[in-house]
Amino acid sequence: MNDIAAVNREGVEGVPSMVARAMGREWYREQLAGMDPVRGIRPPGASVEYVDDVGAVAAATGSPVLVLASNGRRIAARLVDTVIASVFACLGFMAAAASSDGAALIVLVPLGFAAGGLAYFLPLVHLWGATVGKRILGLRVVRLWSDGTLPPSWKDTFVREFDRAAFMCIPGLNLLVGAIMLAQMAKDRGTYHQSKYDRAARTVVVRWPAVERDQG
Repeated sequence: MNDIAAVNREGVEGVPSMVARAMGREWYREQLAGMDPVRGIRPPGASVEYVDDVGAVAAATGSPVLVLASNGRRIAARLVDTVIASVFACLGFMAAAASSDGAALIVLVPLGFAAGGLAYFLPLVHLWGATVGKRILGLRVVRLWSDGTLPPSWKDTFVREFDRAAFMCIPGLNLLVGAIMLAQMAKDRGTYHQSKYDRAARTVVVRWPAVERDQG
C-alpha cells in the first residue's frame, strides 16, 4: 500500500480520515513531504527560533524569536472564546428555529449551533490568526517555521478548528469537549507546545506582538 492510500485510510496525525480526505491529495503530499511539525523538521532557510518564556529571548540566536504560548494563556483565551462563540451559536439556533418546526428542529437546531460556532472561529483564525480571546491574552496562531506574520490557510484552519468550533457551541457537548480540551492542555505538548490540532494543521500558538530582543 502506498503512502497516499495509507493516509486515505487512517488520516494524518490524529485528523479523522473523513476530514483528511476532504483536504485533497496535495495536502497529503505536503504532510508526507515532512512538513508535519510532529517530525520537527526545520525547512531550509527558516531562521525563526521558539522559546518557552520571555526570559529566554535574550539568549536566543534566531531571527525572529517567538515565545510559545503558555497553557494558562491558552486556557483563558479558550474560555473567553467559548462564551463569545456561544452567542454566535445562539444566533444560529434562533435562525434555525425560526425557519423550521416539528421534527426538522431535531436536525436543524444542532446544525444552527455548529454553524454559529464555525462562523466565529474560522474567519478570525484564518484572516488574523487570533480570535477575540487570543487577542485579549496576546496570542496568535501562525504557521510553524514562519516569521509569525502568516496565519494558517483556509484548509489548515478548518483542520485545526472544525471539531472544537462545532462541538463547543452545542449545549451538553460543550461541557464534555471543554473537559477533554482542558485535560489535553495539562499534558506535555512537546517541543512546540502544540495540541493535536496544531500538529495536524502545522500551526503553533505564540505570544503576539513578538517580544523584542534587547540589542544592548
